[in-house]
Amino acid sequence: MRVLVEALGAKFGGIRTYVEHLLDAWPLVRPEDELLVLADRSHDLYTGDLRTVQLDIGRPGILARPLAQTRATRSLVRSFEADVVLATHPVTSLLATGVPLGVVVHDLRHEILPHQFSRSRRLIRKASYGRTYQLADGFVSVSERTRNDLVTRHPRLAGRPSVVAHHGADHALAWPGRPRTGPAVTFAHHSNKNSDLVIDGWAAARRLGGELPELVVLGGGGQREVLEARARELGVADLIRVEGWLPDEQFQELVGSAGLVVMSSDFEGFGLPVVEAMVRGIPVVIGPEPAMLEVAGGHASVMDAWQPEALAVAVRRALDAGPDALDAAQRHAEEFTWQRCAAQTGAFLETLVRSRPGS
Repeated sequence: MRVLVEALGAKFGGIRTYVEHLLDAWPLVRPEDELLVLADRSHDLYTGDLRTVQLDIGRPGILARPLAQTRATRSLVRSFEADVVLATHPVTSLLATGVPLGVVVHDLRHEILPHQFSRSRRLIRKASYGRTYQLADGFVSVSERTRNDLVTRHPRLAGRPSVVAHHGADHALAWPGRPRTGPAVTFAHHSNKNSDLVIDGWAAARRLGGELPELVVLGGGGQREVLEARARELGVADLIRVEGWLPDEQFQELVGSAGLVVMSSDFEGFGLPVVEAMVRGIPVVIGPEPAMLEVAGGHASVMDAWQPEALAVAVRRALDAGPDALDAAQRHAEEFTWQRCAAQTGAFLETLVRSRPGS
């Protein structure tokens, strides 16, 4: 099967992690497939030995990208003689390409929690995602939560083929650092991460008594003054360190050595840090959020409400987790592999090709 992988949206964060590890695993489980990757030259996406076409989008990107994407995708489908297109993000060619289109859907946060996005961002996503949904022959969802959100919000898509292909976690096994020797870690790079709730929860946990680890807030550089002021106000400034974006190696060593990972997000499409921590034997605290509950599989310490006191109780429970509980969580997370993700995704695309009229 010849697969054109459209990866122009893999700029940073979870989508970039997803694309790079999916591409790395694919030849191992489906060596008979031929892949051609379409990437944005400015993103410096790692594609290994795979044949890659790098596209110069131009400026302004918001206008130039749809047109460049459409021209390049349709041209490469013909020249590569692709059997199928895999769009790794729900923004792809504006026109049908003549071959089946499988679209990866990561989350629908902009529809479910629209207040977390600017009006312009919501309008752009509505238009671009909407067009992609019209063209898609099938969907690869990163979680059951995302698939359920998709068909609930867009009932007309319920009859189209879909598959859930969870992310892998095995890449975290290669991270430097010794698990459970470092500080607790939480995240602040998007508003759904609720880093202020974690700081409030740290103060509540201190009131409960007992020792608490230092808490490092990653991705919070733009909010540093606000978060540090909140920590001082609550009397936990000695326990809180706010960091901005870290280079990959520093990020991996810090998270890979964490004594605890706290994910207080009110919305996730998957929740990759949950399984990354578990596969390294690190205890995890999560909120009662569907995607994280799904991937944690009962092995995380769950807040019973979005309240500082509930987070404090969950933190204490996680810090007290014994070796048997952590071993069970690690075994669960070891089931999340990129080879499994690639195998499921490739098999699904093959069904789209076979079900195409005339195939």
